[in-house]
Amino acid sequence: MLKYLFQIVFFLQISTVALFAQQAETNLPFTTVQDIDAHLQDQFKKKGERILQIYLIRHAKPNLKKKFFCSADQAQNYLENYNRAPVCEFPSGYVNIALTKPHQIYCSSLPRSQETALSLFGNSYPVVSDSVFREFELKIVNASSIIKIPLDLWKGISRISWVLGFNHQGIESFKKAKERVVFSADNLEKLANQEETAILVGHGMINAAIAKELKRRGWTIVQKKGHLNLGATILQKVVSL
Repeated sequence: MLKYLFQIVFFLQISTVALFAQQAETNLPFTTVQDIDAHLQDQFKKKGERILQIYLIRHAKPNLKKKFFCSADQAQNYLENYNRAPVCEFPSGYVNIALTKPHQIYCSSLPRSQETALSLFGNSYPVVSDSVFREFELKIVNASSIIKIPLDLWKGISRISWVLGFNHQGIESFKKAKERVVFSADNLEKLANQEETAILVGHGMINAAIAKELKRRGWTIVQKKGHLNLGATILQKVVSL
């Protein structure tokens, strides 16, 4: 259980650092989505193998102002608005879609994931929305309205309480969320076996959890940017034909 608590604290820390790093990013494209190199794939197929890959892309930044200090009720209101908010516009060259084969694109049932997936892929590829890929659910712990602390601290305390099993009334439990991660990984592996490249436009925490599950199954992380808005974690695996 402690390892999950450390992961939550680490995720909150890198999210803050990543925000400033991403804002300073000037090189375009920030993310490139492409199929496995055909020549390389042919070489593996001659040996009776092939390379599969999975993209875990995080949605674009939601268009929502963030209040630094807030009460528990204000923090809860922010979470609810966050789940409904449209995404900010981003430069057309920020994500380079260089796919050459037909693909089905997965996204979650949350608006920020759907809008991002349609913006990136909707003109060329079918986009399938599935609630199994939604972000880990969260509600802010109950507290007096007198108490005002940073929003991210409210989220961190509430997430830790959720992991420990004290803050899941009315939302999905941590145990159920872990089961959903396994099912998500199953779906992505199945799609990768069909299309060689599977693509999910998801969310920061579930992307990290899916990557961890896939790594446990023998996948290798070749790029790790799925915690950044419009960044991608890419995993690959060599399998027999």
